Amino acid sequence: MGMDILRNMMLGLLFVASCDALAFVEPKSNSEAWVYFGTHGDYIYNAVFNLENGSFSNIRKAASVVRPTWFVQDPGGHHLYSVSEVGNNGDSNGQVVAFSMDQRSGVLTELNRVESGGSGPTNMVYNKFQNSLVVANYGGGQVAVLPLSADGKIQPVSSVLADFGKGPTPRQTQAHAHSITLVKNSHDVLVPDLGADRVFIYQLKGKYKQLSKGSTPFVQMAPGTGPRGIEFQKDGQHGFLLSELSAQVRCVTWNPETKTLSYGASVDTFPSGFTGPKSASSMKIGPNEKFLYVADRSTDTLVVYRIDQGSCLEPIQRISSGGNYPWQLSIAPAGHWLVVANLKSDNVTSFKIDNQSGKLAPSGFQAIIPEPVFAHFVNSDKH
Repeated sequence: MGMDILRNMMLGLLFVASCDALAFVEPKSNSEAWVYFGTHGDYIYNAVFNLENGSFSNIRKAASVVRPTWFVQDPGGHHLYSVSEVGNNGDSNGQVVAFSMDQRSGVLTELNRVESGGSGPTNMVYNKFQNSLVVANYGGGQVAVLPLSADGKIQPVSSVLADFGKGPTPRQTQAHAHSITLVKNSHDVLVPDLGADRVFIYQLKGKYKQLSKGSTPFVQMAPGTGPRGIEFQKDGQHGFLLSELSAQVRCVTWNPETKTLSYGASVDTFPSGFTGPKSASSMKIGPNEKFLYVADRSTDTLVVYRIDQGSCLEPIQRISSGGNYPWQLSIAPAGHWLVVANLKSDNVTSFKIDNQSGKLAPSGFQAIIPEPVFAHFVNSDKH
């Protein structure tokens, strides 16, 4: 029997056992929270997360979606929106799926599905000014706007922009929009593009929810770095740019008057002397904004940096992710736990955050989920 077949059988037995043993359990408001897991498989999963000890319980399949790799929710927490990340090779369009979400039972009820406006939708955000979703389609480099109706259903695409560019590595033969960042209190949209080595700058405004290029259309990054994502601090101006292919984090500053993005010093996410393939995947600013947490897939580790506006970032800890190939990081409600989806080891792990030192300590608990890439906590967007 092949190792892949044996692995899948074991995962199936573990998952069935966990589902059969548990009934729906309403999370206790002060000590538990619903968490939904995105995967490279065919299902969204959910679980109850214990905010006191970092454990997972009541793990089950929540909905059927092909490659549900990213979620967002509306501000009221009544609807969950999932990408269906198909077409990364550009041969077909992906989808976005709308669900109503029962916060008591965790049950998702599908409302509708629409095309994502491009191929390989990999990331999206909810835009409160326009009551819409803004989607990054990795496969073809398109950024699309999908309006939402009053009942939470997704409307057809209202606007699409596709930019161009390429880089020196085999993964950079064309533009690959990787994520969306909305600039605070503005109509500005930043799009880190892994294929073009650029951060494209758009605006989204108007009655008909249209995208347009900014007065400065893009910021050029170093060749081969592969920009993946941007995280801003609460001031909406100072933040960090994660580059996947070079495995680096760079300090960036947004100027709201000139609507331009500038950048400064960078740090490596891999350890000194490392010579293997480099890959960084995710970052999260800590709740008190004193620390930055980064997933380094090069070494299956998490790196903690102290944030210093003068020197940018100072590494203070490197710790195992508790699995293989950490994909996305999430911070649980109240900001005391960091949760990591480890794709290649089929597990999601949790770490206690020491808000004084910034350092992480493994909880010792994990959730067994096939091919996990994302964990989303209900009503945790502010974290």
